[in-house]
This record gives sequence, C-alpha cells and structure tokens, in this order.
Amino acid sequence: MLVSKSDFLYLFFIFALFFMLEYKVIEHNSKDYWDTVHLRELVLRQPLGMRFSSEELELENNSYHIAAYDENHKIIGSAMFVPLSPSKLKMRQVVVAEDWQRRGIGKELLEFAENFAQSKDYQLIEANVRQTAMGFYESLDYIKVGKEFVEVGIAHMKVEKKIG
Repeated sequence: MLVSKSDFLYLFFIFALFFMLEYKVIEHNSKDYWDTVHLRELVLRQPLGMRFSSEELELENNSYHIAAYDENHKIIGSAMFVPLSPSKLKMRQVVVAEDWQRRGIGKELLEFAENFAQSKDYQLIEANVRQTAMGFYESLDYIKVGKEFVEVGIAHMKVEKKIG
C-alpha cells in the first residue's frame, strides 16, 4: 500500500514532534514549577473563574511535578502526583496548552509520569477527571470507579490504573 504525500508529511511531522519534545520531573517552587502553575491557571482555572491561593500552592510541596517542553524549552503541559501511600498516587491538574492539544502530548506526558511512578515503586494511580476527558483516560487504560459526581461545578469521574 502506498502512502500519499500528505499522509507521509503528517506522519513525518508526528515522528519529528516526539523527538523534539522533552518530559521531566521538576522541583516545587522552581521557575519551571511556576510556569506550570501559570499554564494550569490559564487552561484549568480561569475558565471557571478560579485562581490558586498561596495556601493551595504551598500544599503542592510534597507532590511530584511533571512537565512537557517544546523544542524551545517552553512548558506546554504538566501533571501533578500526590503521594497517598507508599504504593498509591493521586494524579491532579493534568493540562496541555490549548494550541498543543490533540497531538499526543497528554498521552506521552502520562506515559512518562507512569514510568516515573513505577520507578518509585508506586503501583496505583487514581484521579478525579472531568467527564469530558473520560475517553482520553479510558484510552490509557484508566478504569472508572464509582459514580459521576460534581466538583468545581463540573461533572467528574474517579478513575484508577494499576501500574505495577
């Protein structure tokens, strides 16, 4: 089967994109951390008329922070993981910049985060995810737990995934 020129260019773009992006664990209160806070506030909080309080951000001190960077080392995505026990993490505040969405960044970000979690001997990740994002999480083998509920005025589902 021959691939059309446009299909080839699209596949080449996707292939090149993944080699230009970088994912890494960042430190709380670092410059990169504050860049992720700005991104989370812009994409997740401002549309709901919400802002982070200094108390909320200080509580993130004991969490793992993962960032996705573009080829210019600009943060384009992030996720936070709160240790709940020696074997369980709670995933929070997963975000990808709007102009980078639907390009596989979220999938790559969570795969990186899951590998990191496994390296720290975590075995389970749970999260409260927006109902509108359920398809994304199901595609990554997250399983619904319980019934839909409302959080910050938005329908959510609890999901979890065994990683270890």
